[in-house]
Amino acid sequence: MKKIKVRMLLLLLFFNTPGICQERIVKVGGRQYNVFTKGIEKRSAREPVVVFESGMGVSLKNWDKIIDQVAQFAPVFAYDRAGIGKSEKAYQLPTPQLVAKNLNSILKSLNIPPPYILVGHSLGGLYARGFAGHYPDEVSGLVFIDPADFTETKNNWNDIFRKMGIPEKKIDEMLYNRLYDQKSKVDSVNFDPWSERYVLNELRKTDFAEISALPLPEVPIYFFVGGKFEVPAAQRSKDYDHEMFFHIKNNSNMDRWKQLIYSSNKGGVLIYLTNAGHYLHLDDPKSVISNIRILVESLKQ
Repeated sequence: MKKIKVRMLLLLLFFNTPGICQERIVKVGGRQYNVFTKGIEKRSAREPVVVFESGMGVSLKNWDKIIDQVAQFAPVFAYDRAGIGKSEKAYQLPTPQLVAKNLNSILKSLNIPPPYILVGHSLGGLYARGFAGHYPDEVSGLVFIDPADFTETKNNWNDIFRKMGIPEKKIDEMLYNRLYDQKSKVDSVNFDPWSERYVLNELRKTDFAEISALPLPEVPIYFFVGGKFEVPAAQRSKDYDHEMFFHIKNNSNMDRWKQLIYSSNKGGVLIYLTNAGHYLHLDDPKSVISNIRILVESLKQ
């Protein structure tokens, strides 16, 4: 009987070890978060952990096509932000500062110290930039996968339409409709994915002043850009050529993102994938995995 109890205890310890029990619920700061870890238990001293930050309202399942392969050459961590996926709802607006603070608390509570390579998709790219600004000494690399453009200003946006020959009056009208003609106000019932959209819109109104004021760590910066236009016909604008807008916007974004890469003395990479859409890591997982591997290997030198 004693032997059976000992074996059961060992099994319980085994399946509750962070690197073995890959996806689980943890309680941090009085709130439950769904997290995924792999390879943490094999991590060597100061080896970077690849930390994944998902897009707007998207759970950690978003990384299923690449996370296991990345875990073959680096320890990995992913999670659901508050109110997303299996994580408990938080009745607070998910500002970049709050999201960074929550992520930092989760990593510390799981005993996953820096350095971190942050990989952010879409809105997750903005949150990754926010984390890097609030905790620059903890970051060793940044990977942005078709991120929400945190370098964009209202004038940048208007310039796209000027290049398309749209009259200024119409441009002003479209900008107002985009940023200020809100159909709903802050409502705690809708916190989670809805509140993330609200925060993004508020940041756009200020030309992302909160983000641009943050320091950018001197680390390698990788950008992945999807060149495939995939807006369904029924959802395309009636006011302008949506496909032309998409390509001009992509070029405009990439010009600014190259300047961001140049601003780091560690350099970086901008990868334009013509056959991939917004979810590049799903459309072309091999390209994303191989380049994250290159980044990881470069940090070992």
